[in-house]
Amino acid sequence: MAQSLATSVAEAPADAYTQRGVTAEATAENAVIARTRALAQAQRTAYERMAESLGLPRGLSDSQIDSMVSSIIVEEERSTRTGYSGRLTVNFNPNRAGGPGRASAHAGGSGSASGGGSGSLASSGGGAAGDAAPPLVPPALSLPAAGYIEAQTRFSGLREWLDLRQRLAANPEIASVDILAIAVDGARIRLGLRHTPELAMQALPAAGITLQPPVPTAAAPGGMPGLAPPVRYGAQPAAAPAGAGQATGPWQIGLAGRI
Repeated sequence: MAQSLATSVAEAPADAYTQRGVTAEATAENAVIARTRALAQAQRTAYERMAESLGLPRGLSDSQIDSMVSSIIVEEERSTRTGYSGRLTVNFNPNRAGGPGRASAHAGGSGSASGGGSGSLASSGGGAAGDAAPPLVPPALSLPAAGYIEAQTRFSGLREWLDLRQRLAANPEIASVDILAIAVDGARIRLGLRHTPELAMQALPAAGITLQPPVPTAAAPGGMPGLAPPVRYGAQPAAAPAGAGQATGPWQIGLAGRI
């Protein structure tokens, strides 16, 4: 009896980290925005279900929830020009979400009980098997943004856009991602960086992301950036062009090889 009870408790977390039949619905000015909003809301709904089962904290941001999702399976979907509706299966990563499943993933089958799962729970601590551990958040992911930049990205489709968003949300260099504008083939976003943009440029390629600085404006006439154009002797000098030779406009960001 005790062994069967331990087995049932061990199986519960694994089921909780996979939420099936989650409804996703949204309308917007175009299908891309509608699907993005619908998936974000579906992930939140799935997380709330999981949090209720495992006793996890509520009130997380979309970026925090997005970083916990390991995969999304589309059970069925339907898109229109301005709307999206579907039913999804959302799979969460136990190591990122926290709860009893985190202990199971780290223990790797240690313990006296057979089957790996129940042995992992038995070795997770001295409390009851149903006690939920707090979410596991790497120290770097808890740091606030040290500064912000605006960037624009181009993508060939929704899958590429979602892939970029998920990589940004999981990267320790990125504290936040805010969508300022979006279309069917591109978006303008505001990135919260935990370090300088130069460090982000060096670190993001390891995650398959390319970040490029704004393109400098053309040099002023006369060959020297920032200088006023030449005038005849005795004439009133013209003002130097504002920002000539300086970097203006948004940064460029995208998946490696797409910029």
